[in-house]
Amino acid sequence: MKGKLLFLTILGVINGNLNAQITNTAFIDSVGGEKVGKLSISGWMDAYYAKSNMFNVHQHNYALFIPKLVSNTNYNMLDINLAYVDFRYVTDRLKIRLVPAFGSYMDKNYDGFSSLNNLMEGSLGVKLWKKKDVWIEAGLIGSPFTNENPVSRDHIMYTRSLAAEFSPYYLTGAKITSPITKRIKGSLYLLNGWQNINKDATIPPAYASQIEFNINKKNLINWNVYYQERLTDTRLFSDIYWISTHGKWKFTSCIYAGNDEKKAPFAIPSTPLFQRQKFWCTANFATSYEIASNTNLSARVEYFQDRFNFVEGRVFGAAIGVNRKLFNQLYWRTECKLWQIDLFFSGTNRNIMSAITSLGLGF
Repeated sequence: MKGKLLFLTILGVINGNLNAQITNTAFIDSVGGEKVGKLSISGWMDAYYAKSNMFNVHQHNYALFIPKLVSNTNYNMLDINLAYVDFRYVTDRLKIRLVPAFGSYMDKNYDGFSSLNNLMEGSLGVKLWKKKDVWIEAGLIGSPFTNENPVSRDHIMYTRSLAAEFSPYYLTGAKITSPITKRIKGSLYLLNGWQNINKDATIPPAYASQIEFNINKKNLINWNVYYQERLTDTRLFSDIYWISTHGKWKFTSCIYAGNDEKKAPFAIPSTPLFQRQKFWCTANFATSYEIASNTNLSARVEYFQDRFNFVEGRVFGAAIGVNRKLFNQLYWRTECKLWQIDLFFSGTNRNIMSAITSLGLGF
């Protein structure tokens, strides 16, 4: 009965009145900016200040409980999360994109001393046939996984969910994209690996696929799959997300699961999938409602589980926010968030609360 009710609710949203074409927020928005002939230039800077009770929990930071977070993770200080300039050159059959970027997001996300460490995207695309919309792109390309890219302006909530934090932020390789029907578009990827700029010569390349389904002008569903044979394990990852608008409401939801199965499993009785050592999963739902012109309230709930690796347990999260576009491309956003972290090994839990306010400016 509950399943039928959920289906009917989603169906009712899908069948609403049509508005402008919905945007896939997994990728950085490529619309707008200043145009000089075939060259478009746009930019964004996101500054924030945050407070948290995590220092009362422990003298350090989130990394003790949720390691490897990269977005908005500096507290009790003014920080630049992300600042970039986006250069796009487009003709009928050629496109080039360079996105040099700076900020703590870039510092925490890119390792090593590669010359690409301050490049969020850099790719070359060619349209293979004059009359067919089939493109091949290569370079440092945007990740299709989850419904949140690194740019806060594009999203319902200011901060990103844990789903985005524990999936690839960027990909290096090549992809071919082609329409399948009028509403469905597909892409195939050949990659250096899971968020690898430089390929490890000892590990085979990775493969990924994407199906983007524009149900109508108000609803989009995206399904992605990642596969790679590695030295000791096989990594399989898949996510599906939904983006929707309905009058003054916006909705988005993402579900994914990943597993690194050992090629030589231990000689022990089989365990359920959700309790395996190399399995992780998440689900979230976010919504916003426009209460006045250029002002909306937003909320998100989320669940994340990884019993042995990232969290060593599970996380229940909830957040509420107020968002206002002040004028032009100046945004003010404030958010309060609660995470309850249940640690698997110790059997204890931690409640971490944070508040964050930000100003973002784009052109």
